[in-house]
Amino acid sequence: MTAAPIEVLLSGPVLAELSSAARAALPNETGGLLLGWWDTLDAVDAVIVRHAIEVPDSWATPVNWVRRPRAARTALSRALTALKHPLLGYVGDWHSHPESCTASGQDQASLLRTSRQYEHPVLLLIHLPGDVIDIAAGHAGQPRSTVRRQDEGAA
Repeated sequence: MTAAPIEVLLSGPVLAELSSAARAALPNETGGLLLGWWDTLDAVDAVIVRHAIEVPDSWATPVNWVRRPRAARTALSRALTALKHPLLGYVGDWHSHPESCTASGQDQASLLRTSRQYEHPVLLLIHLPGDVIDIAAGHAGQPRSTVRRQDEGAA
């Protein structure tokens, strides 16, 4: 039996945060961490993504950005302290692609490796030109399909 798709809700300022960081980094890629929470709706996994925080990579190029672990931990700690939302936590990664191409094989492999470390599904959002968002998910080292829900108001 195939697992049900993961419902993804991009809520609050997350889309503006992704867009702003991606534009500021041009012509290079940039990326960072996704903050939100997991929910289960009628036995369906759901991920609510509320914020995208940037984790700069000084070696980023137009085709490469790498999440640096120490910088990511520092950025996560600072964001959680500043945002003070009781449900917020790490739910995945994001990065930009200045050219119109979805998640690469390297992106997918990294997502699946990361997903082995968490009990819940982990997301990867790719910000593409035109503010298009490509969504991928992994859970326990396996790819999962996603369905994007409309934002019905911020929690």
